[in-house]
Amino acid sequence: MKNRVVVTGFGSISSLGNNVDETEQNLKNGRINYQTIPIERFPTDSKTLQNNQGFIMDQNLFNSSLDKDISLMVELAKLSINEALEMANISPDDIAKRKSGLCLGTSVGASYAIIKRMKKSLEENVDDYKLALYSSPKVIGNIAKEYKLKGPVSAISTACASGTNSIGRAFDLIENGKTDVMICGGMDIFTELTYTGFNSLMAISKTKCNPFSNKKNGMSLGDASTVLILENLESAIARDAKIYAEIKGYCILNEAYHPTAPHPDGIYALKCMQKTLDYGGVAIEELDYINAHGTGTVKNDSSELIACETLLQNKKNKTFVGSTKSLTGHALGAAGSLEALISILSIKNSELYGKYDDVVMPDAPKIDFVTENVYHTSINNVISNSFGFGGNMSSILISKYNN
Repeated sequence: MKNRVVVTGFGSISSLGNNVDETEQNLKNGRINYQTIPIERFPTDSKTLQNNQGFIMDQNLFNSSLDKDISLMVELAKLSINEALEMANISPDDIAKRKSGLCLGTSVGASYAIIKRMKKSLEENVDDYKLALYSSPKVIGNIAKEYKLKGPVSAISTACASGTNSIGRAFDLIENGKTDVMICGGMDIFTELTYTGFNSLMAISKTKCNPFSNKKNGMSLGDASTVLILENLESAIARDAKIYAEIKGYCILNEAYHPTAPHPDGIYALKCMQKTLDYGGVAIEELDYINAHGTGTVKNDSSELIACETLLQNKKNKTFVGSTKSLTGHALGAAGSLEALISILSIKNSELYGKYDDVVMPDAPKIDFVTENVYHTSINNVISNSFGFGGNMSSILISKYNN
């Protein structure tokens, strides 16, 4: 018999705030932090850039974390993990003694260290080999070492599906009895490398992103380090832990269609969502909300919208569909975990979150688009999507916990 898997804690740093309380309040009040990219990060005066803005985390926290850790990733992950463990009422000493593990996702990894090494080589003719030690597996290993974890440790790098895939792998391990507790999530702080890379693909929006709308013209990048504590239900009950949600199912697949574009007919996005519902044993009539990948690019949005419309075509009532990237930007390898957190907060607070400009949404008879906050609405089952480059696709089913 497989174990039920529940969420007992979470921690987050993003443009929405330095912790979950700030995140929750800013979501409720529709406050976002879309601003000019600070010069301390990288110069944005090139005429080749679509714009010079992004969804930026607190710059003071950025600076203090960078002073302690050139990768940024270890320091920010520790802050998020500590918050999540405190919420779950698990001490760092206790997590080390438990049957526990770590699974974290990142799209690019420690690219601040990578860029610094490149610039030292080009500008000073010095190859700083120490900076080569900040590979994603090495960084994740250092985080595991910090918490003395003895269980499974995984570094997941499946492009923009990394954060959701990390939750899925943690879910697998607990469901099948390999661990009792998993720290999982994603980390990505966007850099000159990622910003100019997406800009070269003409994928950066000229304004704040407006996914699915008539004003969509690309993505906005954002920062995030967000982790969840997943736990065997029996373990959570035994220690009288507060349960915030249940993970009921997920699907990971690769559509093998194109390096950077999804299948235009959305057939694999549809398959991913349908298999997720089937795995969790949730009927389409019970689905309340789809937190879409919704980047704001024409190819992604058109493909995903077709998939959502097909999934919902025989449902009696409308279903809420939205992209919370209108609030956070695209946090790349951390997008899935940040969006999973927002989905959990939607379940917890009976609210949906969105903040669009003055837009027109497409005509979709079975879809109610979330373009602004929706209050006092019962949310029991959510699908959260993450679809990335290289054909990497994942969906996860997050449900209200019922004992």
